[in-house]
Amino acid sequence: MTTQKYHIQVGLSEEQGRLMDDYYYLVARPWRRQLYLKGRNMTVGQVVATMQANALSPEEAAEDMDLPVAQVREALAYYDLHRDLVNLELREEATRVRERKSAAENANLPG
Repeated sequence: MTTQKYHIQVGLSEEQGRLMDDYYYLVARPWRRQLYLKGRNMTVGQVVATMQANALSPEEAAEDMDLPVAQVREALAYYDLHRDLVNLELREEATRVRERKSAAENANLPG
């Protein structure tokens, strides 16, 4: 099966398929626009947010998250190229979490 047919079969866009070919430690998933870390259920944005929140170097992040340093560096390189997309998805996720929390709190109100 050609790479292009595989991308279409698993529901990736043409752009996601091209990105998938450009990275060793990152993979595309059809339900997200940004890439995930291969072998993990973790987006580039989640790695970057963790590093920023904890002021971690790539080496510290790799040790803390049990990742190869090269994978963290590749995620950071991807982030540098796709900062707007990654930050947009981080904001969208934060909004979804707040909405779920608010809905759960409202469901528990006496009434």
